[in-house]
Amino acid sequence: MDDVLRALAEPQHAAISRVQVRGVGASSNAIDHRLGTADWEAATARVLRLVGAPRTPQQDLMVAVLDAGPGCVASYRAAAALWRLPGFPLGPLEVSRPRGWSGRRPARARLHETRYLPATHVTEVNGIPVTTLPRTLFDLAGVQKPTRMERLVNTVAARSPAVLSGLHEMLDELAEHGRNGIVLMREILERLPVGCIPPTGLEERFSALLEEAGEPPLDRQIDLGGHSWIGRVDFVDRALGLVVEVDSATYHSSPLDREADARRDVELLAAGWKRVERIAEEQIWYRPWEPPAIVRRARAALREAFVSRNPPSGVDSC
Repeated sequence: MDDVLRALAEPQHAAISRVQVRGVGASSNAIDHRLGTADWEAATARVLRLVGAPRTPQQDLMVAVLDAGPGCVASYRAAAALWRLPGFPLGPLEVSRPRGWSGRRPARARLHETRYLPATHVTEVNGIPVTTLPRTLFDLAGVQKPTRMERLVNTVAARSPAVLSGLHEMLDELAEHGRNGIVLMREILERLPVGCIPPTGLEERFSALLEEAGEPPLDRQIDLGGHSWIGRVDFVDRALGLVVEVDSATYHSSPLDREADARRDVELLAAGWKRVERIAEEQIWYRPWEPPAIVRRARAALREAFVSRNPPSGVDSC
């Protein structure tokens, strides 16, 4: 029996509910007996935890989910943290369960009871039952400020354009059930049709810096490739063959990230692009004069190279 319980608890961050223990045939007396041993301890009145397992924010959240009973999932800010949405650290314990469930409220988590939580709105992240990313955003829309929600949806859609389609599908589904935040999400999604790739905050700021410096704008979010697709780049000047990538610290700071960026730069040059410039996040936020200067110098160099290769008629090249 102990091996069975350990096998159940280990993928759940070393936690298991009394309901789950009874589900494999253990009686209440058997549960109490195990709490008297050196192997198990009570995380809450309804959840057991393996002694010696690392105490982590993920374990605390898993305990909260189990404590709220069957059908409960991490939601709202806790779900946003699991999905690694910006501005939502792992720590706050928020869970949701279907309304009408008769169990007691969880001991240390904020509980949301919902009239509508179908299986299609639930998944797992790091072994923890959680609302899907689209459902998480709709839940947050009912409790967050409009400006923050618009930034969040833009960020998610820029990272993963496929999520935008899921948000549009879920809009009509949830509107039938009446929810806080539906009006706000409808307004946001009207500005983001399916297939739209919104700029990230970095890209918006970069474009604004070019405009403020009087530099002509660049085309944004372009799919490029030679004989095969190389990827989507942030900005291009097609006439000059210039590619500009805006590199966030999150996705371009590790040695592996830099190696991947270097390989892609080589592929772009091999595909016929004349120059690739990379602009770091810190330059955009902390040295805002640098990005326009980089683009200006790159354009000037490419124009000069073009003229040297194609001298005006009647002029001998040296």
